[in-house]
Amino acid sequence: MITSVIFDMDGLLFNTEPLYFECYKKAAGEKGLTFPEELFEACVGISQTDAARLIRHHFGPDFDTQALHARTYAHFEKYLQDGAPIHFRPGAKEAVEFFHRRGLKLALASSNITRWAEHFLKVGGIRHYFMAVTTSNDVTHPKPDPEVYLVSAKKLGADVSQCLVFEDSVAGATAAISAGMRTCVVPQLRQPDTFVRQNAFKIYKSLEDIYPDMDELLA
Repeated sequence: MITSVIFDMDGLLFNTEPLYFECYKKAAGEKGLTFPEELFEACVGISQTDAARLIRHHFGPDFDTQALHARTYAHFEKYLQDGAPIHFRPGAKEAVEFFHRRGLKLALASSNITRWAEHFLKVGGIRHYFMAVTTSNDVTHPKPDPEVYLVSAKKLGADVSQCLVFEDSVAGATAAISAGMRTCVVPQLRQPDTFVRQNAFKIYKSLEDIYPDMDELLA
């Protein structure tokens, strides 16, 4: 029986991906370069190290990815400091509140940094629902490695078989599936690959669509 629900954050709870893309484009534009959408989509949900590898493959082996990431993060920090809104994905806040009302333990498992994750949860008014928050600051191996989900389950005191996960990215879904958790995928930028399609418990267009399957999800 499911006792715990673990959510990804970027692209699943919050519509932050377009914001990151704009910041990458601004940072690249400062160097007179264009950061293509396909490259951004390929970088979603993976570690900064893996993203840097893809970026160097696109721009050249000597490209300074560290400087690009620094400028990208600076642009995003300014966005946050200016108090610009962070928008929920459709049905996300309602799903969090629903599972909390059902008495399930909730956790966040994000590839983002702790400071930004805590900021988004607080601004969104949902921080108090989560018993645990695990981010890239807490693990050695980022998604698609299952570590972030295994750490989340340990924090909740739950066996992996008791955990229901909601993810949007291929890397995140791969991590949750590899952790042995019941994984539901809500794609945003990229559709699931073969591994995810074959091993995901359910695939939804939106978190608004999960309720008819609730008995099956929580069984």
